[in-house]
Amino acid sequence: MLDERLASILTGRVVVVGVGDSRHGDDGAGPALATLLSEAGVENVIDSGNSPEVDTWKVREMAPDVVLFVDAVDFGGSPGDATLLERGDLRRSGFDTHRAPLSLTMEYLECELKARCYLLAVQPADVRMGARMRAEVRSSVTAVAAMLCGILTRRK
Repeated sequence: MLDERLASILTGRVVVVGVGDSRHGDDGAGPALATLLSEAGVENVIDSGNSPEVDTWKVREMAPDVVLFVDAVDFGGSPGDATLLERGDLRRSGFDTHRAPLSLTMEYLECELKARCYLLAVQPADVRMGARMRAEVRSSVTAVAAMLCGILTRRK
């Protein structure tokens, strides 16, 4: 179960990084989750939008043991499904002039900070510009945020 896997890996100092673009429907899953966690008072949460590599300095200042990225990823599930991935599960290619692959950012943080990095992937349905987040994705984001709040606040 996802909650058990998350509880087992979210040890020590944890930083949660929301990744995505709210203007692209379900791609806003990461930022939406970051907002929910921040509003609930969870510490060490970053909404990095489309450029998590730019916020590595913020992650560094928080000195994490674990970095949990949250992003909309097409992994072949049903809209709103969530799964936990490791860096090795992600593709390494995908450079363009604006964004490096998330796997490269994860590799950098693992090497530089000795932090364990994971990706909590939420299956999107519609990531077109101007689309609204689908109800099943929004529901999943809300449920995962509640799950993370429970795990992260229980540890204190």
